[in-house]
Amino acid sequence: MGCDGMIVFQNVSKAFDGKSVLRDVSWTIRPGERWQVCGPSGIGKTTLLRLLLGLEKPDSGSIIGQNQVRFAPVFQEDRLVEHWGASANVGLVCSDTARVREILCTLLPEDALDQPVHTLSGGMRRRVALARALAADSDMLVLDEPFAGLDEQTAQQAMQTIMQYRAGRALGLVSHGSEVLPAGFLTFNLTE
Repeated sequence: MGCDGMIVFQNVSKAFDGKSVLRDVSWTIRPGERWQVCGPSGIGKTTLLRLLLGLEKPDSGSIIGQNQVRFAPVFQEDRLVEHWGASANVGLVCSDTARVREILCTLLPEDALDQPVHTLSGGMRRRVALARALAADSDMLVLDEPFAGLDEQTAQQAMQTIMQYRAGRALGLVSHGSEVLPAGFLTFNLTE
């Protein structure tokens, strides 16, 4: 991962249509670290993740080390191939069918694995997107609202699966359900 294994945000700012979203953000992410981004709605949490992933470029400042990291993201939208089953969607990032099914079976009933995802509930679709990130060969999991649409019990189960299949990778997330996070997560607070 990155320079000396780190990703460093140095005085990063970003605006959209003249409205400042992030201003002068400095932050260091270390290998294997678990972190969450917190702050009120509209403060720029998703923008921060998009900058980290290289999907947005800062207006000023720099991000060092991100080009040397393989990311496995979960976006706010599930971004699934609608007419494919859960197994086929996760298979896009992992050719080991036994591993794909193993991860999916911790998150979904087995009879749902080969149904087209457009027939699944929103919460089940969310878990397919999560399984896809967990199955990917990556250095860092970046999860934007991974528990959206999940009840508390299912969110707890999903968090256990994340921790089980994290395999030492750095793990970062934005979540309003911080009650499901185990101890040991660093918090990066965004403020106005």
